Amino acid sequence: MELPFRRSKLSICIGVILTTGYQVNAAEQAHNEDMLEEIVVTSAFGTSEAETAMPIGILAGEALREKVANSLGDTLRNQIGVAVASFGTGVGQPIIRGQGGNRVRVLENSVGVLDAAAVSPDHANGVEALVADRIEVVRGPATLLYGSGAVGGIVNVIDNRIPTRLTEETEFQIEQSHNSVNDEDKTVFRLDAASGSFGFHLEGYKRKSNNVEIDGFAIDEFAMEELEEHIEETLGMHHDDHDDHDDHDDHEEEFTNTNGFIGNSDSEASGGTAGFSYITDRGFVGFSVSELDNEYGLPPGTHSHGHHEEDHDDDHEEGHEEGHEEVEFVRLDLEQTRYDFKSGLSFTSGWVESLSADIALTDYQHREIEYFEDGGSEVGTLYESEGYDSRFTLTHAPVGDWTGVWGLQLSDTEFSATGEEAFIPKSDITSVGLFALERFSGTNYTFEIGARYEDNEVDAGLACDYDDSSSSISSSVLYDVNDESNFLVGISRSERAPRTEELFSNAANVESPCALIDHDDHNDELVLHAATNLLEIGNANLDSETSNNFEIGYRKHSGSWTGEISAYYNNIDDFIFLDITGEEVEEQMVARYTARDATFKGIEAQVSYNIFESSETNAVLTVFGDMVEAEFDKGGNVPRIPSSKLGAEIRYFGNDWSAHVHVTRHGEQNDVGRLELETDGYTLLSVYADYHLQVGAQSEVKLFVRGDNLLDEEIRNHTSLLKNYAPDSGRAITLGLRYEL
Repeated sequence: MELPFRRSKLSICIGVILTTGYQVNAAEQAHNEDMLEEIVVTSAFGTSEAETAMPIGILAGEALREKVANSLGDTLRNQIGVAVASFGTGVGQPIIRGQGGNRVRVLENSVGVLDAAAVSPDHANGVEALVADRIEVVRGPATLLYGSGAVGGIVNVIDNRIPTRLTEETEFQIEQSHNSVNDEDKTVFRLDAASGSFGFHLEGYKRKSNNVEIDGFAIDEFAMEELEEHIEETLGMHHDDHDDHDDHDDHEEEFTNTNGFIGNSDSEASGGTAGFSYITDRGFVGFSVSELDNEYGLPPGTHSHGHHEEDHDDDHEEGHEEGHEEVEFVRLDLEQTRYDFKSGLSFTSGWVESLSADIALTDYQHREIEYFEDGGSEVGTLYESEGYDSRFTLTHAPVGDWTGVWGLQLSDTEFSATGEEAFIPKSDITSVGLFALERFSGTNYTFEIGARYEDNEVDAGLACDYDDSSSSISSSVLYDVNDESNFLVGISRSERAPRTEELFSNAANVESPCALIDHDDHNDELVLHAATNLLEIGNANLDSETSNNFEIGYRKHSGSWTGEISAYYNNIDDFIFLDITGEEVEEQMVARYTARDATFKGIEAQVSYNIFESSETNAVLTVFGDMVEAEFDKGGNVPRIPSSKLGAEIRYFGNDWSAHVHVTRHGEQNDVGRLELETDGYTLLSVYADYHLQVGAQSEVKLFVRGDNLLDEEIRNHTSLLKNYAPDSGRAITLGLRYEL
C-alpha cells in the first residue's frame, strides 16, 4: 500500500521560496510517469511550484538522466541563471547569477555537503549527480532557510537514500554507458524495496575514463603571452618570470603542450549508499550511510609547487635530492563518508501541524598527490573536514489566513590543511541559525515574510578568531493574474559571514596574524596556493557581506505555452574578493582578500510551447536565455562573470521512443575584470534519442544515444581558471543501456 505521507513537508522547505524554471507539459508527464511526483514540487506550505514566490530551476527524472555529467556545474550549465566554473575536466562548480564558491551552497537532501570545494577552485564537490532523483537550483539569496553560505543561491541534490514512502513493488534499475571523448565506462544501479512498514534503498556507481580528447592544443600559448603582457602593463611589472592566477608561464618549460587531448585528465570515481526507513501513516524515521571516492588529475602546468617557508623548502628540496626528481603531475583523491538521519511527523490536531529533523555527519578527506619523474609519489597536501549539519523545523496550523514554518539550524565543522600547501590554519567552524517564515493567503494574492538570525564562529586558535552574527529578512508578493499566470515581486536583505580562507589565509605562517600582514617582513613564511599560483593573504578584519536583492517576475504555468521571465537587481555591500595588488615576493604575486561594494543585475527567461500533441505523441519547443552584469560601485567589472547565453530545444515523445535537439549560443565576454582578457563565444549543439523495449510484463530495456559538442567547438570557458590550459571536452558520443524492473 502506498501511504499518503510521501515526504515531510518541512524536510523540503526549500519549496517555501521556489518557483519552477523547467516547465513540463501534460503529454510529457504522461510519457514519464515516474517523474510526475518529482516535477510537481510541494512547498513547505503545501503549495504547488506555480504558487511559490522565487525562481528555481528543476532538473528531474528523464531530463536529469539525459543531461547528467561528471560534475554539478556541467550537469546544470544549460539551466537559466547557471554557469560552471571548471578546473580541468574533473571539477565543475556551479555558478548562480555570477556568484559561486562560498556564496552558493551545495546541499544533499537539504543538508550541507561539508566538503572543501569552496576553499580552492581545483576541489570537486563532494556530491554525485549520477544517483540523484532531481536537482533544485535556487537562483538568488536563500539565506533565510539555508544559512549564510546561500547568499548567492543553492544547489540541492535530492535522492531517495532515506525512503519516505513504501513502494508497492520492488524497483530495480541498472545502467551501463560508454563515452567516446574519454573512453569513459559508467555503471550505476539502484534498488528500492519495502517489507511491512520498512522501506529500503541501495545504490552504487562506478565510472572510469582516460584523457579527454579535444580538437587542437590544450594550452593556448598565444593567450598566455597576451595575458602576461596585459598584467605587466596593468600592474607596472617589468620582468618576464612572474605569473598570475590564470597563468603559470614560469613552469612552462616543465611540461609539454598536448595536441588532441588534455594531459592527466583521466579520472575514476565510485560510491554507494544504503538506507532504510520506518514509515507509518503519521510519518517516518530513517538512516543512511554513503561512501564516495573520486580521483582525478589536474592538467599539466596548472598546479604550482613553489614554497616560501624556509624550513619547509629546505626539507622539500632535500627530499627530492634523496628520493625524487621534479614533480611531473598532480592528482587529487577525494574520499567521503556521510551518515544521514531524517524524520518527519505529522499531526491531525493541535497547533503543531508537522515536525521534521534532518541531520548529516560527514567525514571528508582530500589528498593532493604529487607524482615524480622517477615514478614515485607522495601526498603534498591533505585537506580534512569533519562535522555535522542539521535542520529542525516546525509547521504550525493555520491561524486565520496565516500559516508558518519555524526552524533551527546547527552546524559544526573541524577543518584542517596539512602539508606543503597548508596556507589555511586548522579551524573549528560553528553556526547556529534561527528562522521563521509566515504566509498570508488572500483572495488572489499571497504574501510571505520571513527572518533569520545566525551566529557564526571561526576558531583558528588565534587571538583574532572570528565571532559575529548575521541576519536576513525577506518578503514577497505573488499576485494571480488569472488561473494560468501570476506576477511576483520579492525583496530580501541577506548577510554572509566571511569564511576561514578569507579571514586567515597565511595567518598561521606569520608573527602578527591579527594585523594586516606585511609581506616585506614575513616573506619567507608565506605559503603559495598552488591552484591559483598566488600568495593569498587573509583579512581578519572583514565584515559580513550584505546582499540587498530586488526581484520581479511573471510566469505562466498552464496552457499551450508556459514559461517565466524574471529580472533582478542585487547590490552587495562589502563584497569579498581576492585582489591582486601588484605586490610580489620572490617573483610570486600577492593577493589579498578585501571588500568593495558591487552590483549584480540580470534577466532570465524561458518559454515552452506545445508544437503538437496527441494521445500517442507530442513535441515541445523551449526557448531560453539569461545574462548577468556585475560591476564594482566605484568602477571596474567583477572578474569571471559568465557570458550571456541563448538557446532552444525541441523535444519529441512517442510511445516507444523520444528524442531532442538542443543548441545553446554562449556569447563573447567583453566585460572583463582588471586582469582578465576577453573570451570568445561558442555554440553547443547536442542531441539525444532513446528507444524503449518492453521485456515481460514488468520490466523495460532502454537504449539511448547522446551527442555533446557535436560542432567540436574549442570552448574556453570565461569562468574557468584554466581556460588557457584546458578547454572543455571535444565532440562526444555516449551509448548506453538501462534495464528497469
